[in-house]
Amino acid sequence: MNEKKLSRRSFLKGALAAAAMTSVPAMSMAENTAIYTPGTYTASAPGFGGEVVVTITVDETAILSATVDAAGETASIGGVAAEKLAEEIIARQSHQIDAVSGATRTSEAIRKACESCIAQAKGIDVSLLQAEAPAAEAEAAKDWLGQEPEVAEGDVVSVIDTEVLVIGAGTAGVFAACAAVEEGAKTILIEKFDEAFGGAGIRDTLAAIGSREQLASGKNPDKFDVITEMYRQSNGYGDQRLYKVWADHSGEAIDWYTDRMAEAGLRIRFEEDDHSKAVRYPIYDVGHSLQMSDTQGAHGVSANILKEYGKAKGLEVHYETSLVKLICEEGKVTGIYASTKNGMVRYNASKGVIVCTGGYSLNMDMMNALQPETVKMININYSYPGSLGDGIKACLWAGAAMDETHAGMLFDRGAVMPDQVGPAPTGVLFWMGSQPFLKVDLEGNRFTNESGCYDHILHMAHTLPGMTYAEVWDANYIADMQRFDTHGCSRMFPHVNGAESVWPIDFNEAVFMPQYRGQGIVVKADTIEELAQKLGLPVENFVRTVERYNELYDKQVDEDFGKEAFRLSALRTPPFEGVRLSGGYFICTLDGIRIDTNMNAVDAQGNAIEGLYVAGDCSGGYFDTSYPNLLAGCAAGRSITFGRLAGKNAAHRA
Repeated sequence: MNEKKLSRRSFLKGALAAAAMTSVPAMSMAENTAIYTPGTYTASAPGFGGEVVVTITVDETAILSATVDAAGETASIGGVAAEKLAEEIIARQSHQIDAVSGATRTSEAIRKACESCIAQAKGIDVSLLQAEAPAAEAEAAKDWLGQEPEVAEGDVVSVIDTEVLVIGAGTAGVFAACAAVEEGAKTILIEKFDEAFGGAGIRDTLAAIGSREQLASGKNPDKFDVITEMYRQSNGYGDQRLYKVWADHSGEAIDWYTDRMAEAGLRIRFEEDDHSKAVRYPIYDVGHSLQMSDTQGAHGVSANILKEYGKAKGLEVHYETSLVKLICEEGKVTGIYASTKNGMVRYNASKGVIVCTGGYSLNMDMMNALQPETVKMININYSYPGSLGDGIKACLWAGAAMDETHAGMLFDRGAVMPDQVGPAPTGVLFWMGSQPFLKVDLEGNRFTNESGCYDHILHMAHTLPGMTYAEVWDANYIADMQRFDTHGCSRMFPHVNGAESVWPIDFNEAVFMPQYRGQGIVVKADTIEELAQKLGLPVENFVRTVERYNELYDKQVDEDFGKEAFRLSALRTPPFEGVRLSGGYFICTLDGIRIDTNMNAVDAQGNAIEGLYVAGDCSGGYFDTSYPNLLAGCAAGRSITFGRLAGKNAAHRA
């Protein structure tokens, strides 16, 4: 909040303005009350390459047209997003639109500009709304759930009957739909986006225990060791019964996935790491990844293979179909109302509805209300489009319970310019941020053990001015990273069994490092003193810190913070380089609807809600505050395993 004093009236006006921005589905309006002053309104917001301009035309009750001028954005990315989101503004009648994958900054600019347009049309003081955003958002966030939409039967243009209905064609949803149709159930998978875009992603790394390759290698982790680590990292809030279900069934899920990919000539490999050196934080080899050399990084390959597999067995996939509300009859969920391009459709599901709609990482009302500490740490938001919490809210309206503690997946890879302080919308994804190089605060002092879970350093940075720090290395950095032998997606070298890393060193060096150097994000210097100056650090303090770090490297003992000796590195060989980091790479939220071991949603008393299953990032009972990234693929492994079990269980429900 800025420093000017506000009257009580001004404060309330700002809060109400924010509340007025909350998206409400058009079908929930009981009457056509005038909400806009008819006319055309224009606003702009900074995008990736310049100002993005949004123009809307409204009558008294609706947005009639919307255009987006994104001439400064990359034509193949931001330009495509502009056209798509202009249509979505009209469809949603709101600025609460989904980010388009790969065009997060353009999407956010369109949202902000559209919000200003709508505010103008409602007669809201836009400058006051923007100036008082923190207070106003806090007020609005109190009611992020809102009222369940009302749908009259007269609004329904068609009724579709099925046995199992799966909502959301992401990681969990595709596995759920394939499992249900394999078990002989008539199954429909619905997806809010179109076929070219919708449900295109299955996460890179998937955690499992007991896969064929793990067992054959002799390196299959002890499931109770892994369960204990998951329970510890959840601060005891995680449900050990769910952990055990994952441990008992994840191997089968991975083997099934491996077989489907093998049929298409692709490989899933177990990620085996070197355990010959003692580590401060325990790691367990549970990750399995689709090999990038097989797909050349092409988008959506595995998801499309699985959807085609399912369709060959009778699966129907309905695109551009969005969940509006669940239908509850006599305490059971029997179907949904869905919005389609042809109008409202009722889906009846005699065996069950499986909600796989993802989390709420793009819904800032929910984020501000449930995870304000995470919001402070976000530098770049790479959430999958559609992560607005729609499924979570629908389940809550149907009587389900949600986790009371919350978690987000946030990795320490948010770089800013060397003169910036704090997470910035102009930040970039810097994969080397998770490497355990020397890290110092803005006074040039070391402040932590740099080797550990990716988000721990972000939590630690809460104690630093501006939550900002610098990471530095010398000319030997590639050899250092190979010796660091990091675990999970931070690793840039092949695993010891030959499995590929998800972000290869050659890819990083050929594509990203030249770009960062050219943009001035990574700075280069011939001396430590010059490096300090370019990073805006006190020279004397920084030089003293580097000398001490070199001394610890020579001793091969970290007397200051206890980092493993093999993850120490010297800074003696020019050129020296460094980067400022603040906040992280935000991927998804990890809390959601409470479920039992059958994947049924449960109410506040723990009773199963018959006919309602939940899997993936919209499900709960698993994480708290942090993400245990040293169990590579822990979240996505849950998604495929629980999605598959939900599909099987629903298919066999009487």
